[in-house]
Amino acid sequence: MTETVMIDGTTGVDGQPVILYVVDIDKGSSNPLNVIALNLTDEQKAAASFGQSGQRLVRMGRAAGELDVQTPQFEALPVKSTNFCQIFKAQVENSILTKLSSKEVGWTLSDQEEVAIMDMRLGMEKSFLFGVQARLTDPRRFDEVLFTKGIWNQAGEEFALTDEPISTETLVALMRKAFTGDCAGSPRKILMGGSGLIERLNNMEYTKVISASDTVTRWGIDFTELRSKFGVLCVVHNEVFDQCGHENDGMVIDPQYLTKYSHIPFRVEHLDLKSSGVRNTDALVATEASCLVLRHPKAHLRIVSE
Repeated sequence: MTETVMIDGTTGVDGQPVILYVVDIDKGSSNPLNVIALNLTDEQKAAASFGQSGQRLVRMGRAAGELDVQTPQFEALPVKSTNFCQIFKAQVENSILTKLSSKEVGWTLSDQEEVAIMDMRLGMEKSFLFGVQARLTDPRRFDEVLFTKGIWNQAGEEFALTDEPISTETLVALMRKAFTGDCAGSPRKILMGGSGLIERLNNMEYTKVISASDTVTRWGIDFTELRSKFGVLCVVHNEVFDQCGHENDGMVIDPQYLTKYSHIPFRVEHLDLKSSGVRNTDALVATEASCLVLRHPKAHLRIVSE
């Protein structure tokens, strides 16, 4: 079978955990694994009892023979998950009379468009973070509306913070949780949080184990890096956490496993409402249908203050 397995919590002749070589697998038997122990004496093999409840088996590297050209099949199947692309829109209008009138400042349709798109982007960020996945039929327009699921609800792990000041030990535990085990991923991740969490991090006394470096710019955003032996957290304040009632919470995101799907990429269209007899205005409408997806949910971590 070429498989080798380590039994955690056991000891062989060399003081190391017992390693087994899988000779055959009989799925119909009560003892499906036919194995050979690599680091046990004959006496220990006779007295050994494997497969006890609570024993953890660790799958090691395969060991092929000189004449082997094939290996047994090994499956790693993805877990199916779905999300909806929400349609975001922002419409800007400027009446013909307003366009023709003189103004104290040079306020134009382009300025209105900029403000509307900024507001649209802020609303999109709130939905991308804390939105819930749903679909419903508008009772007035009888049209189906889709709502996207935020990444806060997609994260596969969670770390709880008490009300006490954040100590070095707590931050090291957070780093270990964010970079090891099922959360393992990139050695550099993003920590974004509300003003309360950022304030508590700023009040910490950093040591040689946990250090705060100078500001760095990545992806066009200024971050402060927290460095530890486990990895690097790029810290940034996100006002959306404050506005959505999560000022004391935060989230660790692995950017390598964050994907944006755009069913309709962002675009701006001109509407001829005057010729169609709807309104005597110049109009623009901005549209995007998109969603965010965490491809490896356990690589991302919610930080929740109790």
